[in-house]
Amino acid sequence: MLLETSDTSKRGFRESHWLVIRRCLAIIRRAQRGPATRDDLIQAMLEEERAGGYGKPIDEKTLRLRLEKDLGRIRNKLMVDLYFDQQAGGYVIKDTWTPLLDLPNQDLETIAWLEQTFGHDSPKHDEVQALLGRLRFYLGSKRVMVIEQARTALRMDLRQRDEDEIRPAVWNGLTKAFVERRQVRLLYLSPEYEDGQPRRHVVEPYEPYYFDTTRGHYYLRAYCRRVEGPGGASYPDAYLTYRLGRILELKVLPQKLPPTVPSAPRYPVEYELSAKIARLGITRHPGIQIQETEQREDGSVVVRGDTDNVFWAVRTLLHYGPNCRVLGGPEMLREMRTIVRKMAQLYTEAK
Repeated sequence: MLLETSDTSKRGFRESHWLVIRRCLAIIRRAQRGPATRDDLIQAMLEEERAGGYGKPIDEKTLRLRLEKDLGRIRNKLMVDLYFDQQAGGYVIKDTWTPLLDLPNQDLETIAWLEQTFGHDSPKHDEVQALLGRLRFYLGSKRVMVIEQARTALRMDLRQRDEDEIRPAVWNGLTKAFVERRQVRLLYLSPEYEDGQPRRHVVEPYEPYYFDTTRGHYYLRAYCRRVEGPGGASYPDAYLTYRLGRILELKVLPQKLPPTVPSAPRYPVEYELSAKIARLGITRHPGIQIQETEQREDGSVVVRGDTDNVFWAVRTLLHYGPNCRVLGGPEMLREMRTIVRKMAQLYTEAK
């Protein structure tokens, strides 16, 4: 039997059996669109039944009982973990042991090309990466590995070289974690650590590592859950950016990533580019989401947007030197003024 059911109908057992399957698939399709309430799932069931000519008045209690049975079949027979998620505010697909999507190899190679070339400085980066992430989520692990193999080939073809020595275990571990959607624990050495000691970070990689052409290095942007160091443990619960060459060790953990990507607080960004820079076009940078630009009569341009990483955004704008002036928001101004003040002191003391 395809799915166990005790439903009967005038059309016979076989057709009622297929109707149950169609209802289950309708519920899954609705969940794929985004978090769904119980009423949303019931509506998806009813629409499927009406489409098949089985629509009959049913009381509320029977509908809810039918939904619970179908959810059980989806979890136990179709091997799709569809549960209510408090944070998402609805039913979501938390994991799928049965792939819900497959594509030709050329399509998988196109996904790899989009991931590799549609970098952080591309318009609509977050939206595109979210779409590609959803496609990966519904593919089987073997098919996701085809994407990773294509990305590896592209990385070599594009001649993107990093002066850092990136350990093979880091490349392989990140690939495995991304394919299997798992947390990783990495030993990271940052110049921000004044004691020179590395810290252990537990992070969730929701998007592939990328090559920053401005800095000439590979980076991973991941959601950091925990940091362990000489002073104990801390829980940033924020997106951090890691330079792959500074990851000393990496271990893939058994914990799976949650189905809902953690949100991050956004901070307003407003800066002015001189005419000398603006006349060549506005460059989009990793970590800064541009929302609008304002052309001024003198040729300068005011750029407005937001970021989820003030530290990274400020240091990105520093590359422009005197041709860029941060105008806001308050967090950006505070960080930029602190850095500029320290630089001024440094050069004043040098005299």
